[in-house]
Amino acid sequence: MADVSHGRPEDLRAAAEAADALISRIQDRVADYLAKTGEIDERQGFYEIVEMLETSQEITRLRLALGRNPHRFGDPTPLASGDHTG
Repeated sequence: MADVSHGRPEDLRAAAEAADALISRIQDRVADYLAKTGEIDERQGFYEIVEMLETSQEITRLRLALGRNPHRFGDPTPLASGDHTG
């Protein structure tokens, strides 16, 4: 985990608030999926959430506040290929 001691408190707070907003959006998206009647495409729902995490400005703000690469999602795994994690 990156050392966050270099981050300014106001940057870290703004990043935490942004992450909280993203979590709320994800919760809303999941609730929408669960409220659907009929067959649910779980795979599509999963990838929509992954896309939200990958492309959201909130995650970029959080990663920058933590001193991390804002364009990297997750850690490499044995199944990873390129920028994708397995």
